[in-house]
Amino acid sequence: MIKKISTSELRVGMYVHDLACGWLQHPFAVSTFAVKDAQTIQKIASAGIRELFIDTDKGRDVEDVVVPEPANDASVPDRPAPTSAADEGARAAVLFREATSVIKNMMEDARMGKQVDVQCLNPMAERMVQSTFRNPHALSGITRIKTKDEYTFMHCVSVAGLMTTFAIEMGLDDETVHQVAVGGMVHDIGKTLVPDEVLNKPGKLEGDEFVVMKRHVDFSGELLKEHLGLSQAAIDVTMMHHERMDGSGYPLGLKGDQISLIGQMAAIVDVYDALTSVRVYKDAWEPSITLKKLLEWSPHHFNRDLVQRFIKCLGIYPLSSLVELESGRVGIVLEQGADMLRPRLRIVYDAKRKCYARVTEIDLARDRQDRIVTARSPKDFGIDMAVFL
Repeated sequence: MIKKISTSELRVGMYVHDLACGWLQHPFAVSTFAVKDAQTIQKIASAGIRELFIDTDKGRDVEDVVVPEPANDASVPDRPAPTSAADEGARAAVLFREATSVIKNMMEDARMGKQVDVQCLNPMAERMVQSTFRNPHALSGITRIKTKDEYTFMHCVSVAGLMTTFAIEMGLDDETVHQVAVGGMVHDIGKTLVPDEVLNKPGKLEGDEFVVMKRHVDFSGELLKEHLGLSQAAIDVTMMHHERMDGSGYPLGLKGDQISLIGQMAAIVDVYDALTSVRVYKDAWEPSITLKKLLEWSPHHFNRDLVQRFIKCLGIYPLSSLVELESGRVGIVLEQGADMLRPRLRIVYDAKRKCYARVTEIDLARDRQDRIVTARSPKDFGIDMAVFL
């Protein structure tokens, strides 16, 4: 039964049939969806919606009372045992390659006008979640290695992996963690409808070209609108990753709390991965420099508290970063420890002698005789990071 209620009566578990306003007046990609978390209710209220329609056949009624069952061991999902980044790295590399292939095929289907099968991403999303539970850094370290010709596909995998790590750091429930992984994998699917001369232009986009590029978010919404099972969390990653806290983003120019928690997280992750990747028109920024810039751009573009949480889950020197030590040794970050300033490194170069060093591994948490003085770019020394990872 369709019932009109006030927003104050809306509860998790209800199914929104109609938001009773125009598309441009609300921050959602669709007007019908299940209410799965409190953030969704907050977002509806923040949009100024005071009344809406619910479908009681598909969700809770106002009179329904849900009594939560007491927690017990059987209700806690199985999680894999933690392991080191080195041990998880090989599995993460295989996952990254396979997920890239799946997304490439899915986006090619979209380009050819075929039906997009989002459900095929669920197994990949689950593997990402399990990998991140085993080690929160292994997958994010692997995803730094991208090729220019497959950037769009690899970027989707990277955003999915980083969103998974971020969501776990934020303490979100397991289902939401899974759904943000799905959202990350489809978040740029609309780029399949952007002309190649704009998408792959080796230079700055001009005014009209940027207008075309910005439409990829709307294209994503069009391609995914038929997937009624796509969760609100996944939709928020897709539709809000270019929104900014000061309202300067797109496609809707949402600001502040009009952008959901998931949307705010996605904006941070999308920019971080884009800046730390080699593109057809630019070199990659170093992760530590990028994290500093994200803080500088807060709170105008990003939620500062969320940026700080993102830094916490990646570390000041994220996996696969290149750093120089006080001794002149140059190493790649392999593993984070309790002290974010003293990770485990693989030494590959001697900056003082300007030559490759014998490859060794050191743990700065134990080796207190040396310390990191700065992050470096592989270009500074002509180092091919893929050789040592």
